[in-house]
Amino acid sequence: MRYLSLLIFIMLPVWSWAQDAQVENSMAPQVTIEAPEDDTTVGQAAIVRIKVLVPTFMPSPPVFPSLEQENLLVRLPERASGPISESVNGETWSGVQRSYRLYPLASGVFDFGPQEVLVTYADPKTNEPKQVSVPLPATTLTATVPDAARGVDPLIIANGFELTQEIEGETDMNAGDAITRRLTAKITGTSPIMIPALLPEASDLLLQPYPKEPRFTETEDRGILSGQRVDETVYVAREGGQTQLPAISINWFNLKSGEIETAELDAVQLTLAAPKWKPPTPETLIYAVFLLGAFSVLSWGAVHLTRPRYRAWRNDRRTRYLTSYEFALNQLHESLKNHDLSGSYTALEMCKTRGQKPKDLVDLEATLTQIGASRYAPDSQKTHADWTKALLAFKAIKTRRPRTLAVLPPLNP
Repeated sequence: MRYLSLLIFIMLPVWSWAQDAQVENSMAPQVTIEAPEDDTTVGQAAIVRIKVLVPTFMPSPPVFPSLEQENLLVRLPERASGPISESVNGETWSGVQRSYRLYPLASGVFDFGPQEVLVTYADPKTNEPKQVSVPLPATTLTATVPDAARGVDPLIIANGFELTQEIEGETDMNAGDAITRRLTAKITGTSPIMIPALLPEASDLLLQPYPKEPRFTETEDRGILSGQRVDETVYVAREGGQTQLPAISINWFNLKSGEIETAELDAVQLTLAAPKWKPPTPETLIYAVFLLGAFSVLSWGAVHLTRPRYRAWRNDRRTRYLTSYEFALNQLHESLKNHDLSGSYTALEMCKTRGQKPKDLVDLEATLTQIGASRYAPDSQKTHADWTKALLAFKAIKTRRPRTLAVLPPLNP
């Protein structure tokens, strides 16, 4: 009995502390979150509510999380926050409720944890302000695309969608003229952020595009978003020809009809006149004369500096050619064609001294001897001069390589 009393005495502070902790936890602020259990269609609103309850009162409003994340548009409706009271464990607790309108911009699961709510409330024991961070319960929101809309790219899901265009300027243009194309896309049932770029990137060489930043306008009526996107580009004519501002076609899914529809705009045909010739300005003429003068001076200097080397190279090349076997062979050919007997003998001797083997020239020498005999013999003994045979013998010489001349040793070694 004595030991039991001792054990009770030891455990009494622990039991008292546990009781105090339980009471303190039961009096701690409560934070709850409500999100739709069903899937939300991309671009449509999902209402999410966060409740904060305290056992006393809150001298300052709680600090709620933003819930913002990628591909999720967060909007706070009018009177998003308001006072509430609920019964907790038989007692009336007061608090604040915050409502969010969330618009998923892409399909997927959006996880809202871990986040915290900063709560300032009056301590039940001391009535002094006490500040605590209460974790937000784990909650998810699932966004999906209707099966009938899975083929729409870019994805536009709305109650209504229409395109209009305005053209400022003449379609018959001269070089330097400008024309403005302004496209407006109006959408109902979702945010205009879902509208893609309306004007394709220009690749026409006849036009120089100058796009402006897109302008968005958004309105809200009882949680239903609507708005418009305006894309504007100024085109300046550069060259002459026929071209067009391309047609626009955008597919979108109609939530009312459950079908894919198409918004279209016609192309705009343009006629561009070729640029007119403009006389050069005095500045351009002065610059051209300066360039011409500079080029002339540089050219004269280059010719003056390189002329001696060029002459030496040309003379050396000519000298080597005149002393070459090819020159002797060409001279022999010309003499044979012109029936020049003296020139043929002279060229033949040059061929011998420049590498041709004497035995390769026997047939040609014999033919030239016959031609000489027929030319200088008495009239009664003259025969026909066969220059054709001489040319055939020359062709045989051309097919034979000349011998390499031996280099003589120096006279004074």
